[in-house]
Amino acid sequence: MTTKSKLHTLSPATIVLILLLSGCTYPTSESAHQHQPGTQDMTPQPLTLAEPTPTSPSSPAAIDEPAPAAPPAAANAASDKVSLASVEPAVKSEPSVSEVKPAPAKPKIDIRDPYNQAKPTLLGLTLNSSKEGVTTRYGKPTEQFVMDEDTDPITVLDYKDFLVGFNKKNQLTFIDIRSAEINPGLNGLKLGQSTSQVFEALGKPDTNTSFVLTYKSTGAVLKLDIDPKTDKVNSIKLFTLQE
Repeated sequence: MTTKSKLHTLSPATIVLILLLSGCTYPTSESAHQHQPGTQDMTPQPLTLAEPTPTSPSSPAAIDEPAPAAPPAAANAASDKVSLASVEPAVKSEPSVSEVKPAPAKPKIDIRDPYNQAKPTLLGLTLNSSKEGVTTRYGKPTEQFVMDEDTDPITVLDYKDFLVGFNKKNQLTFIDIRSAEINPGLNGLKLGQSTSQVFEALGKPDTNTSFVLTYKSTGAVLKLDIDPKTDKVNSIKLFTLQE
């Protein structure tokens, strides 16, 4: 009788005992089920509910927390750029020679008839002269405008160094000296000179105050405004006198 046939004659308890003594393990139904290939564990597992992870409530301070400041090196670099941008002037392109316009030439002052009280003139011009005669002598003005007067509007020609005005009949009614660089034809007297030089050039005035000196003629007045602080002439005008 073979060993296999002998095992069939033994009781199950005896077979288990023999296996234990020989160091073998008898596969139980549970272990066999766990190690059987191709099978899945169908044992029902208890259901567990995962508790939600508690979150800390957001606070207004956390929301309004400012962004972290830039590193000192970066901050310094940024400030350097701002200071350079604010200090360095913008580069302006220089106009080309063709774009530069020359300043208009000043009219040549030709004193043919210097001032005298019997025949008052200024810049060699006589009051009531024609507008055409003035522009022929001194050329085209740099600017022209109208002074609206109630009775007679005055057309003014601006030559920068002096002004001349004409009534509606185009007759010269006033001459106003504006620059100390020109000779008005007053025996060497110019703007910026002292009252003592006025007396030397023109003699005693008809009116003498700390502000104004006047020399009256037939139908005309030569008026010199004086700066009381410096005692110097700051305005020279010759204009028609309405009688």
